[in-house]
Amino acid sequence: MAGSRRRHAVECNTRCNTRCTTTLCTTVRRMGSVSFVLVHGAAHGAWCWERVVPHLQASPAVDAVVAIDLVGHGSRLEEKSLDSIRLDDYADDVVREVETRDLQDVVLVGHSMAGLTLPLAAPRIQTRLRRLIYLSTANPPLGQSINDLMTDPLSPVSRELDFETMFCNDLDDEDTAWLLNQLEPEPPGPMAEAARVSPRSAGIESTYVLLKQDEALPPAFQREQIRNVQPDEVVTFDAGHSAFASRPKDLADLFLRCARP
Repeated sequence: MAGSRRRHAVECNTRCNTRCTTTLCTTVRRMGSVSFVLVHGAAHGAWCWERVVPHLQASPAVDAVVAIDLVGHGSRLEEKSLDSIRLDDYADDVVREVETRDLQDVVLVGHSMAGLTLPLAAPRIQTRLRRLIYLSTANPPLGQSINDLMTDPLSPVSRELDFETMFCNDLDDEDTAWLLNQLEPEPPGPMAEAARVSPRSAGIESTYVLLKQDEALPPAFQREQIRNVQPDEVVTFDAGHSAFASRPKDLADLFLRCARP
């Protein structure tokens, strides 16, 4: 895996005065607008959202867009020993970004393994949240971990899939190379930690986006996760696991529709 080298430097187009610890962030204050905080999944970084961010930013309804590099990923790959990282660290990263930037009306979006991060972070910033969006996320039942989910016959581990098949089935050769060259090792701790907070605990309205072409988490597997999340709505989107790369504008448009009160 070509993830041992440090990711590209922080890129920040922002009017905020806070220290930027993300790869991509835009903060242009508009009264009464929504903010998006985008959380990547395993082996990824904030870089995976870089094609979605400008489409969200272009909407006059959007106040801020922040794509977070969780500790141990992207620009923060070497910030902490990978073996010492836990799910609470990921939740801390999300809470810190939202509170430090004083974001309001936040739509918190999580992809893939971030299904475990959102329920941990949401109760701590409950009054700042408008909606949670689970984008083809893994959400084990309480008391089970991501590693436990990987024993499911539908999981990518059980099906012995490689990264190209899992992540790139609807990408062309150029986009496949772009994505695969940026993947990096996932810290082992969060994969082994059991889910301990219900996705419904914060009482925030939620949407689960089921990706119809997903090979990493196929639709039947996602439906099992939906039963665990119990979202307020389920929408389908015709793309693979890397929808942020294959259909970034359409995905941004979907997020904007989900964000409407």
